[in-house]
Amino acid sequence: MTNQRKNLIPTLITCMLIFFIHYHGFTKNANNTINITNAKSFPQWGKLTKGKYTVGYKDTVIFKTDEQFSYHDYKGQKPFFISIWYPAIDNKKIPFLHFKDYLEFTRKDSYGYMYDSLINVFHHILIKDGICINIKPGGEKVGFDETHKRLYYSILETKVNAKRNLTEIKNKFPCVFYHHGAQSTPYDNNVFCEYMASQGYIVISSNYNLPNEGKPNELTVSTNDKFDNISDMEFVLKLTKKMPNIDTSSMVAVGHSWGAQTEIRFDNTNFSKSFKKIISLHTTLEDKPLDLAKKWWPKFNYMFENACENSTTPVVLFAPFQAFRLFDTDKITGKKIFMKIDTIIPKYVPFRFNKTTPYTFITVKHEVRHDGFISLGNLRFPFCRKYHLVDRNEIIKQQFYYEQIIRLSEKIITKSLNNTFSNEILDNIYFTVEQYNQTPKTK
Repeated sequence: MTNQRKNLIPTLITCMLIFFIHYHGFTKNANNTINITNAKSFPQWGKLTKGKYTVGYKDTVIFKTDEQFSYHDYKGQKPFFISIWYPAIDNKKIPFLHFKDYLEFTRKDSYGYMYDSLINVFHHILIKDGICINIKPGGEKVGFDETHKRLYYSILETKVNAKRNLTEIKNKFPCVFYHHGAQSTPYDNNVFCEYMASQGYIVISSNYNLPNEGKPNELTVSTNDKFDNISDMEFVLKLTKKMPNIDTSSMVAVGHSWGAQTEIRFDNTNFSKSFKKIISLHTTLEDKPLDLAKKWWPKFNYMFENACENSTTPVVLFAPFQAFRLFDTDKITGKKIFMKIDTIIPKYVPFRFNKTTPYTFITVKHEVRHDGFISLGNLRFPFCRKYHLVDRNEIIKQQFYYEQIIRLSEKIITKSLNNTFSNEILDNIYFTVEQYNQTPKTK
């Protein structure tokens, strides 16, 4: 066993004890005895604590006038369905939303079959990426059987921490501009969006995908070769800046996967520098060698070739340990036999070729699946015991780290907008933090 592996063991044991205590809800009373805490009103939140603001939610549709979109009976300007979470004045008579409400938008008949197809794909993504998965390393694919159908309807009926169309608080609030991953949806990180709104942020999320006429269960990210997702993001951002309650001097970009990649590329091509910081929730480049990164992500070539003069906005990159089950074939029986679990620790190699951007590399000290960085990968958490899911232990662990990622992200965003830094960000038992291309701050 290498020294590196030996050093990991105490940390992993400590973290296992912490999430075990955390998720079995044990607390001590004044007599130092153990009680079991009550379940949260909002199951997806786990142990997250709401901020001081009530969360309002609304959606709208905007149209890109310089790009046409055609899908069966819809022929017109390219639509963007916008989700908005915001600090609001509570109204006790208005009930909390359920998760199913995020999968539909304000309907207009003029959208026709295109709207119906988009919503159908949203549900398909929920089933494929949120329900029919097994996050055990090397786990077999899960079918959509009767148990998972019941799980699907349970998730749809889950109460979320937001109410529709509450009155906005008439102040200027900082903004989190969220960009989802490829083949994903505006709702894919709803817990993060609700949490940030409760902390006093306006959160904007849009669909950057539309139905694919040739593939009914998939979305397309480009409707015209002439256009690029960068221009789509710029269009939504311009409309966002016109919202009266947004403090345009206090904006942060947060993206997952392809969305994070897009936001980083956008910063390189945009001279206005709209964002104080960019937070990337696992671009998937962090653990790739340079040759593979160049092959799979050619649009990042400006970074690989070290031409990053425009990329001056600080970027925080979250990435996980990744564990792989290694198998061999038994020479006598021909069956696969388990050998060992190997761990890959991201080295952020492609990003180190950029000598301009101030980076903060944050490595989660536990395996978190790619979709575990967003709500979509953790939607089964409230039900994993009820439905006896085969990977329930892994789900509980991943939810624990997802909550830590949300807490740390909020802390980083708040400190960034206040132009301060905290040792809590560097000294964190759940993460390894490295600053790159910048002078470490300690105040």
